[in-house]
Amino acid sequence: MKTEDFKLTDIHRILIGDVPAAFFIEVIIRTILIYFLLILAIRLMGKRMALQLNVTELTAMVALAAAIGVPMQAPDRGILPAAVIAVVVVLAERGITRFTLRNQTAETVFHGDINVLIEDSVINYSCLKNVSLSKSLVLQQLRSQGIDHLGEVKRLYMESSGAFSLVKNEETRPGLSVIPEGDEDYWEPHETCTGLYVCGNCGNQDSAENRTSNTQIPEKDCERCGTNSWKEAVK
Repeated sequence: MKTEDFKLTDIHRILIGDVPAAFFIEVIIRTILIYFLLILAIRLMGKRMALQLNVTELTAMVALAAAIGVPMQAPDRGILPAAVIAVVVVLAERGITRFTLRNQTAETVFHGDINVLIEDSVINYSCLKNVSLSKSLVLQQLRSQGIDHLGEVKRLYMESSGAFSLVKNEETRPGLSVIPEGDEDYWEPHETCTGLYVCGNCGNQDSAENRTSNTQIPEKDCERCGTNSWKEAVK
C-alpha cells in the first residue's frame, strides 16, 4: 500500500481490507475445507492430540496452525499448499512416534524425560530448577489433589507431557504443610508434632540426635536445600 493511500479514517479498509465483498463467501468455503482438513490431520496423528500434547505433538499443532492461517485469509494463496504441509506434518509425527516406540533414547530426546519433583516427602529443588518450576506451583498441584502436607506424598512426578502424577505414602508421616499460612481457619484443626521439625523450604525432616533438646528449634542448615527455616511438622 502506498503512503498516500493510508488514512486512519478509512473504515472500509480497516474492517474489510482491499478485497471485494465476494471474497467473504470464498473465506467461508476456505474455512470449512481447512477445518475438515485439520480434523483429519489430528485424527491421523492419534487420540493423544486431543488430550495432553508432548513436545512433538505441540510442534505439529503449531505447524498446522501456521499452514492453515494464510490460505484462509489471503485471496492469492491456494488451499493445496496447506494440504501438502498438513500431510508432511502428519507423516513426520507418525514417523517420530513409531521410531520412539522402538528406541528409548530417541523417546527421551524427542519427548523429554520424567522428573521427580518430590521424593519421600521432600521437594527436589535441583529438579525444579531443571524444569523451571516454582515451589508455589508444586504446592498448588498438591492442594488440588487433596494433599494437606508433604508427609502424605511418596512421589510427585512431572511427566514428559507436562502432566503431574502423584503417588501417596502407604502410611502417612508428619511433614511440611502445603496450606498457606494466612489461611488460619484451615490451620486450626491441624495438629503439629511438638519437637519434630521439618525444613520450611523443602520439607526435609530434622534428625533429633543432632540437637541438644528435642524441643529446641534446629540452628543448623538443612542438609537437602541449605536453608535455615524450620517448622514443626504437621500430623
